[in-house]
Amino acid sequence: MAKENKTADLRSAMQQLDPTTYQEIRESYYRIADNLKPLADALEKADADQGGHAGPLLDEHFLFLQMYDLLRKSNLGGVV
Repeated sequence: MAKENKTADLRSAMQQLDPTTYQEIRESYYRIADNLKPLADALEKADADQGGHAGPLLDEHFLFLQMYDLLRKSNLGGVV
């Protein structure tokens, strides 16, 4: 029930925005949502292509994967 309330509160707040601001938030969200996972995957593949031990590319992969996991927890995607 708490998640439903947060989503409803967020939806209400978003509906109060002027259309330009709403659209900017929406477009920015989708640019991130569409590209974050592919970036994490590309970093992982690039690290594997270098062979050997895990390196700095894999470290970056894990950071972006954490960002992706956090993004999935956001209610914004269900609102915009």
